[in-house]
Amino acid sequence: MKKFTIIIPIFNEVDSIFDLLDEINEEFSGYSHEILLVDDGSTDGFQEKFKFSNTEARLIVHKKNLGKCRAMETGVKNAKNSIICVMDGDGQNAPTEARKLLNIWINIPNNKNSFALVCGNRVKRKDTFLKKISSRVANNIRMMILKDECNDTACALKVFSKFDYLKIPYIRNMHRFLPALFKMNKGKIFNVPVLDRKRFAGVSKFNFNNRFWIGIVDLIKIWALINKKKERRK
Repeated sequence: MKKFTIIIPIFNEVDSIFDLLDEINEEFSGYSHEILLVDDGSTDGFQEKFKFSNTEARLIVHKKNLGKCRAMETGVKNAKNSIICVMDGDGQNAPTEARKLLNIWINIPNNKNSFALVCGNRVKRKDTFLKKISSRVANNIRMMILKDECNDTACALKVFSKFDYLKIPYIRNMHRFLPALFKMNKGKIFNVPVLDRKRFAGVSKFNFNNRFWIGIVDLIKIWALINKKKERRK
């Protein structure tokens, strides 16, 4: 497999991230890969524990919490490799599933991989009933409006080219709309069923109010951006 970078944005994940790093190193033993952690202003003592850990992961620190999207951008800009795999740090994304996505990416023909995006689609989700329903509603609305061909854009597991990602102007919360933004650039979306797990520890940073309503506002912004680009092409 070609060289790749696994980027993990984290915020107060000290109780889960080190177990996940052990899993990643075991799963990708013998592979030429980089693990890049972006600590987005954690206040749980992670940095102190990281200093005394034996992990070979590289760490970049935001002095304050800037949000997952900015943490992703920091990771992509600083990645040493051109193939990027993004995953969450709470343990819900299994490294075995990340390898599935990477295997699909490297088998995309060279003439078809411009702005290609490989997306994880969670099956047998371990979330609460309310979260499953709100996610399903949001996904249906998004797909109807943006026609982004992604069944589960909220799944953190994604593989893409560093250089394609950096060609897209930064938009707040753009990580939720990567399929639409890649399609806007004539890219192809690959959906891959992946197993979902329970979090290793802690609770989700998101709820209905801070995900759904903000997501609707962002959806309108992305829709306007896509239509503006279509008009320019005419």
